Amino acid sequence: MRITKTNLQNLPNQPGCYIYKDTQGKILYIGKAINLKARVNSYFAKNSDERPKIKSMLKKAVELEILLVDSETESLILETSLIKKYKPKYNKLMKDDKSYIWVMFDKKADFPRPEIVREKRIKSAEYFGPFPQSFPAKQVLHELRQLFPYCNTNFKIKHIKTDIGAKQTVKVIGAQERPCLDYYTGFCSGVCAGLISKTEHKRNISHIRKFFRGEKREIYEDLELEMKRAAKAKNFEKAAELRNKLQNLVYVTQRIKVQSRTDEFDLQECATDYLKQTEAELIRRVFGKKTKISKDFRIECYDISNIQGKQAVGSMVLFVNGKSDKSKYRKFKIKSKETPDDFFMMQETLIRRLNRAKKKDQKFLPLPDLIIIDGGKGQLSSSYEILKKFGLEKKIQILGLAKREEELFKILEGKDQQGELYNSFSKTTLPKRSKALYLLQRIRDEAHRFAIGYHRKLREENSIRSSLSDIPGVGALTEKRLIKAFGSMEKIKKAKSEDLQTVVRNKKTVEAIRKLL
Repeated sequence: MRITKTNLQNLPNQPGCYIYKDTQGKILYIGKAINLKARVNSYFAKNSDERPKIKSMLKKAVELEILLVDSETESLILETSLIKKYKPKYNKLMKDDKSYIWVMFDKKADFPRPEIVREKRIKSAEYFGPFPQSFPAKQVLHELRQLFPYCNTNFKIKHIKTDIGAKQTVKVIGAQERPCLDYYTGFCSGVCAGLISKTEHKRNISHIRKFFRGEKREIYEDLELEMKRAAKAKNFEKAAELRNKLQNLVYVTQRIKVQSRTDEFDLQECATDYLKQTEAELIRRVFGKKTKISKDFRIECYDISNIQGKQAVGSMVLFVNGKSDKSKYRKFKIKSKETPDDFFMMQETLIRRLNRAKKKDQKFLPLPDLIIIDGGKGQLSSSYEILKKFGLEKKIQILGLAKREEELFKILEGKDQQGELYNSFSKTTLPKRSKALYLLQRIRDEAHRFAIGYHRKLREENSIRSSLSDIPGVGALTEKRLIKAFGSMEKIKKAKSEDLQTVVRNKKTVEAIRKLL
C-alpha cells in the first residue's frame, strides 16, 4: 500500500511485521510490533524517531507492506526470518548478528537438545536465529518441552543392541539409576535413565527443530501418522497421548514459515488456517462437536453505546473465518429512543440490519452464520425475538456474551406440558487461556471500540452545534460544513480567518465566529 495518512489510520491494531519499500519495491527496513497501527504511525508523529538512519529511510520509503500474525512472539520470529533472508540496508543490528541469541542443536551429540547461546562456536551445530534479547526463547522451549520432552541434564549413556536368537534386546550402559526430577513433572522423557531409546529421543528433538524451521504442518502429519499406527496396533493409550499432543500443538506460539518466494502468501495461509481452527473450536464448544461449519464462516457482533440515551449508536462488526473484514463494518444512529434502553436499541439495530438484507442490499449480504450480542440473558432474549420475527432463528445462531465472568449464553427452545413454547438458557464458560475465548473477546472488543468511536463523534458534533447555534448567521447548513471541514470545536477555535472563509463566505459571520469562540 502507498504511505498515505488514510492508509496509516486504517492499519490494524494487531501484532505483525511492517516492511518499508522504495519506489523500485526494494525493501529498506523490516520491523515488528505488538500493535501495527500504533507503531507505524509513531514514525510520522511529531516526536518521532530522531535517529539519522530512520530519517534517511523514511525519505526513501513510499510503500508499506504489513504481515499479520497472532502474537508478539510470532512477530519476533517472523522479523528474524525476513531480515535474515532480505538483509535490508537499514536493519544493521540484526544483520550483524551481534547482541542476539540463537537456539542451537549440536548434530554430533549422541543425545542432542536445544540450547540458547550467544555465539556460534560449534561449526557442526544447527542454529536458529539470531533472535533479539527480548525474544522469549526459554518460554517457547518450555511450551515445546511439554509436548516433546527431553532431558536438560548432562549425562553419558549408550544403547547397545544385541541379538539373542529371534529376539533383540537393548543393553543400557551408563544410565542413571533413577530419572531426573523433570521426568516426574513431564518435561523429561526419561532418556537419562534409559527409559526410551535414542531413536525416540531424536524424534522428539526433530519435532522441535521442525517448529523453529516453520514446518508445523510436517509435525502435524508426523503425529497423525504415529497416532494411526498406535491405534492400528491397539495401543490406545499411546494413540490418546498423541491425539492430545495434536490438540495442544494449536496453543503453542505460532511459527510462520517463510518460503523463498512467497513469504506473504504462506504467512496469510498459515494464519488463516489457525484462525479457522480457533473459530471451529469456539463453535463446537458452544454448539456441539457435530455442528457443521461453512467454508467462509461469518460472525457478526453488535454493541450499543450511549450516555443516558443521548447520541445512542449501534455497531456491527464482521469476522470471516476468524479475521475482521472492516469493509463490512456498519454503524447505526439510533432513531427511536432518547432514553436509556439498551434492549430496545439493540432490537432497532438488528431490525434495520435485517431489513436491508431483506431488500437485497448487497452491503448487508450475505447473512451471518453467528451473531454475538454484547450482553447477558436479557439482551440475548430481546435480540432472539427479532430473529424469530424475520424467521431466521433456525438459520442464524445467536449468543450473548456477559462481560463480568465472560460467560456465553445461548437460547434453548422447549415446550411445556400444555404444548406452549418457552425459552431457557444454556451457559458455557470457556477456559481462560483458550484461543476460542481470546477470539471471542477480540470480536467483542472490536464491536465495542467501533461503537464508542461513533458515539464520541456524534457527541463532539452535538457539542459543536450547541456552541455554533448562538452565533448570528450560522444556520444548520453552515454548522454542517464547519463540522465536516474542521471536525472539532478546538480546531474551529484555532482556525485562521482565511481558513474559515473557505467554508463560510460571509466575512461578518466569520468575524462573529472568531469573536464568540
